[in-house]
Amino acid sequence: MERDGRPGGRLHLGSGSPFCGMAKLINELTWSVSRARLFDTCKRAYYYNYYGSWGGWEADADPPTRKLYLLKNITTLEMWAGSIVHEIVAEALNHMALNQKPVRAGILQARAREKLRRGWLDAVGRAWLSSPKKTNLHGLYYGNGKTLPPGRTDATKDRVYDCLAAFARSDILREIQTIPFISWKPIDKLDFFMVDDLKIWCAIDFAFTDPAGRLNIVDWKTGGEDPESLQLQLACYAFFAQSKWHASLDKVRLSGIFLRENARRSDYDVTGEVLFDAKDRILTSAAEMRSLLTNIEGNVAEEEDFPVCDNDRTCSRCNFREVCPRIMHEIDRSA
Repeated sequence: MERDGRPGGRLHLGSGSPFCGMAKLINELTWSVSRARLFDTCKRAYYYNYYGSWGGWEADADPPTRKLYLLKNITTLEMWAGSIVHEIVAEALNHMALNQKPVRAGILQARAREKLRRGWLDAVGRAWLSSPKKTNLHGLYYGNGKTLPPGRTDATKDRVYDCLAAFARSDILREIQTIPFISWKPIDKLDFFMVDDLKIWCAIDFAFTDPAGRLNIVDWKTGGEDPESLQLQLACYAFFAQSKWHASLDKVRLSGIFLRENARRSDYDVTGEVLFDAKDRILTSAAEMRSLLTNIEGNVAEEEDFPVCDNDRTCSRCNFREVCPRIMHEIDRSA
């Protein structure tokens, strides 16, 4: 599962830090597939997410920054469902490693029920006002705050349950159960690697070395297959494996596991051409990000330099509708 949240800065020791006086996050330009996707979708939303909201977690953050940080952490039902599935799969694998007990779909689904209920209560109860990392659902925030169409919430629950059932009966899980724990890699751990002088964030869902000595890297998917996006994401995992685990690329197998399709496994090539193209795309994307900065060395950005998009469908799904000048202009025109 590729992701990058508030980190993307580096930790510095310093007496002025609010984190128990021990560490201070410094905003720096890093790269991830999700960051690049947002930049390509709407540059103003990108600014709000990575610059305007920076420091919004601090107790003394000013109201506009705090607001952007709150909006940044809004999630859709689909993303919420995906995060719950990933959390429970990671928990199940860790539990299996410690206890050597089989994975049961019913147990996973019961755990999901707890997470769904707790998250819904947090969203409806607006727990995110004091703790922005608590579940804050887009449909509730920009709706009536209390209800969503039952069909949508039922579909979310069914998606989570179906994905977990597919994982529990999957061929990939049966294969994992035959692999000694010592051959596993860290599970779903956010980490980075370097491409030239650029830090790239990723979190590999699961990886293991099989008896033939091949490194298997798998990514759990709760949606459909987007070959172009997944190819780039898995190429980043290959770079990570080469950099951090000293893996030989001719012994790496990259796969997406599509849980909604009965845990179908889809393999992607690891070739020099694929990796060359991925590196070119990463560096080109980062250069475009840098081109909008007012101070590249200091990673300083100004809101006005990041244009808003003009796609109604994109805007309807955006976390930052409440502060977007395009949306506010449309509201003023219709008033």
